[in-house]
Amino acid sequence: MQLKTIFFDLDDTLYSSFKAGNREGFARCGQYAAEHFSLSAEDFSERMQQARRTFTARLPREPEIHDRALWAQYALESYGINPIAHIEALDNLYWQGVLAHTKIRDGVSELFADLHAHGVKIGVCTNMLVGMQAHKLCLLGIADQIDFLVTSEEAGRDKPDPAIFELALKKASCQPEEALMVGDNFDHDIVGAHAVGISGLWLHVHEGNSVTADFDFLESPDFQHAADLIRARFLK
Repeated sequence: MQLKTIFFDLDDTLYSSFKAGNREGFARCGQYAAEHFSLSAEDFSERMQQARRTFTARLPREPEIHDRALWAQYALESYGINPIAHIEALDNLYWQGVLAHTKIRDGVSELFADLHAHGVKIGVCTNMLVGMQAHKLCLLGIADQIDFLVTSEEAGRDKPDPAIFELALKKASCQPEEALMVGDNFDHDIVGAHAVGISGLWLHVHEGNSVTADFDFLESPDFQHAADLIRARFLK
């Protein structure tokens, strides 16, 4: 059956590097805590990260776990500090750190143009909250090339839950066998997509990761290679 849609993950798939931005975001929040409350910057950053782990354990696959404002609230409350006047500032500082490292991967825009020229729809299927993910797509300069966006906030569940992929298929108006999922997180993107019948292309960009699976999938070491593979396999 002909390919009708490609779903792309966003973070660390269409841009790099979320890891570097995440690290800087926490550092900026720690500096804020040091300046305003004379706290240890390192300890405050760790408490924000502990907040994520706590909420992930309490609310598995729930989109709320991605809310950095919630992490900031939790961290300040752990010191006995009223967080209300500081939540917004900390949330903004964190994302400023992330966005400072949000650089589009080579070949993304060119592949998107080729996909549209061949009548293939482009969807972004991503965990996280819609406001920030839409902001990133605008910052990357590819918002107008995206046919539709599906976030876990909209679907109500994080990848690899089937709900987000089922919503993506509904928006694309296509069957699972007519779609391809491209992403850097094997469990979230490739295994999750396979569970609903969507083939996957794993963007193997993180060092040290190796996987085994009892199903077939495509694999690329970088986005440009993935783009060439997609052209060779699906855009003939």
